[in-house]
Amino acid sequence: MSQTSAVSPATRPAPRAMAPTVAGLLVGVQAALLSWIVVVAPVVAAFTATSGQAFNAGVSWADAARFGADLWVLGHFGWTAIGQDALRAVVTLSPLGLPLVSVLACVALTHVTSARGWPLIGGGAVGFVAVAAFVGYVVADDARPSAWVALIGGGAAAVVGLSWGGGPAPMPSSWVLPEAVTAGAKAAAVAAGLVLAGALALVAPLAVGGWGRLRELFGSLAPGVVGGIALSALCLALAPNLVAWLVAYVAGPGFAFGAGTEFSPFATVGGVEPALPLLALLPTTDPPAAAPAVLALPVAAGLVAGWRFQRRIGAAWWRGLIGAQLIGLVAAAGLAGLVALAGGAAGPGRLSQTGAGFWPLMGWLWLELAVGASIGACVLPRPWRR
Repeated sequence: MSQTSAVSPATRPAPRAMAPTVAGLLVGVQAALLSWIVVVAPVVAAFTATSGQAFNAGVSWADAARFGADLWVLGHFGWTAIGQDALRAVVTLSPLGLPLVSVLACVALTHVTSARGWPLIGGGAVGFVAVAAFVGYVVADDARPSAWVALIGGGAAAVVGLSWGGGPAPMPSSWVLPEAVTAGAKAAAVAAGLVLAGALALVAPLAVGGWGRLRELFGSLAPGVVGGIALSALCLALAPNLVAWLVAYVAGPGFAFGAGTEFSPFATVGGVEPALPLLALLPTTDPPAAAPAVLALPVAAGLVAGWRFQRRIGAAWWRGLIGAQLIGLVAAAGLAGLVALAGGAAGPGRLSQTGAGFWPLMGWLWLELAVGASIGACVLPRPWRR
């Protein structure tokens, strides 16, 4: 009787690891498909629930899938068209929740692979863009002319998510930026983050004041269970847009949702709004007398950022002053760019104007942030202030 000897674990061949580029390619494809399903699933579910209604006569499953693909392209900063004939209008208002889903999907999927670094990021971006091209040029219909924009927006979202979840290897010491540059970039990020946090905090009082109108509007639409889920998903996708618009509110210029409207700390001029429950949170009365006090928030954010910058580099006061202006400029440009991405045309007629202008908002933010950063960098750290 022959005897067999067990193979020692030490001599057993190790499993062959997947190439980082291939792993990144798979992560990018899966993340893009996941974000597309998040958009298409509520659309198809709502179509299924209302397939017997008269307004859905002649609408097929393929039409619902194409409409979902149009929304996916729109969510990645493309554009699409709605309506028929004379009422047909181009929509450029991109729900910022959709690229956020793509970023989070990339972050989550990087944890299922051991690959890291630039090969993962490059392969993932290629995989995401490949799926975006299929969705935009094959599945989508009205959004097909803007599919190339979705390739850029989707690729950028994939790079952000993959860099966040599977960051590249540290740069060589010879590539390290000067201390003042890195400190200034971090200070600008702190300033922008504090302004965003302040805008997000304003959602709570708006929700308290508009909760009754939100329930009334949601009830009047009577969407049913499936339609309610789809409508809630749309509101969640547009919630980051509302936060971005509130950045313009705390900065001073305010924002608009429709031509002739204004929502700012100094005035509230409402108008005809579409039947979307999220918009019930917008103020309907004149702002209180203390509302302009929110302009102190960007100044305070700049003050904290300037103080952190000067505390880290310990430069002369005049260098701290120059750094404060640059911190305010970078943070203002980033915030104004975010608000610009959150705006666009939401429909025909008056709804063709939503959001806030880039240059006026950037000017206000730069002034407020730079004033605060100058105080934080040049006044607070002085010995006589200790």
